[in-house]
Amino acid sequence: MFTKYINNFYQTILSFFSPGNIVLWWGKLITIIIILVVSKIALSVINKLIEKSLTPLEKSKNYKKRISRANTLIPLLQSISKYVIYFITGVIVLREFGIDTTAIIASAGVVGLAVGFGAQSLVKDVISGAFLIFEGTIAVGDSVNVGEHSGTVEVIGFRNIHLRKFSGELRVIPYGEVASFGNFNRGYMRAIVEVGVAYEQDVERGMKTLEDIANKWAEENKDIVLEPPIVQGVLSLGSSDVTLRIAIKVKSMTHWGAERELKRKIKDTFDEKGIDIPFPRQVVYLKREKK
Repeated sequence: MFTKYINNFYQTILSFFSPGNIVLWWGKLITIIIILVVSKIALSVINKLIEKSLTPLEKSKNYKKRISRANTLIPLLQSISKYVIYFITGVIVLREFGIDTTAIIASAGVVGLAVGFGAQSLVKDVISGAFLIFEGTIAVGDSVNVGEHSGTVEVIGFRNIHLRKFSGELRVIPYGEVASFGNFNRGYMRAIVEVGVAYEQDVERGMKTLEDIANKWAEENKDIVLEPPIVQGVLSLGSSDVTLRIAIKVKSMTHWGAERELKRKIKDTFDEKGIDIPFPRQVVYLKREKK
């Protein structure tokens, strides 16, 4: 019995390495290599077509907005095309090995449906991301605020956002968790500075000084200022100060620098004019008890 099994195994090995089978397998190997090369070339061509069709000309209208949208969509579409090409290539290679792929393709829909029910969070992330991307509410390079995290969008993937915080930390946030967010790159921003003056100071003088500072700064920065400064008057009456506020409408992403510069000028000017910016203080009365 053992000798019979050995002879059968030997005959199988000989038939496998017969000249006819060697030629057949070499033919399949060459075919598979050609398929892989063609898929690689096709993927490269598709990626270049996507990049060329979505990249706007430098002199086109709304270039900055369109290039931002291109930087968002190009990696996403290239990623999708890569997975599609890989799937098609895999199916063709399996056919070359004699594997029936009809059942695999037919069951893909059923498997996808089962995965969809089992991974509802994944489906939620993908659908939410599709609306965010194609509505143009967020793009690569935007400075955004998502929940308690603020930073610059580095990557918009198929399922999540890569957010680089100012500290350097990279936050990966699934689209399903983006219930709401703020985008600092859309339209305009306002540089808002609040400053407190002492109750002993003349409020009108403080407001006039703020107005002079803001107007002078706006004159020096016409390239980013969209509207004249507004001194909004007394904002609140604090425990030790009267809070005044000034607001200037500026181009997006310039308000942080504008606020820092205005605060420095306000501090220097108030010091020169003797306008007191108070700090929290308490008055303590000591009472002697009668003996």
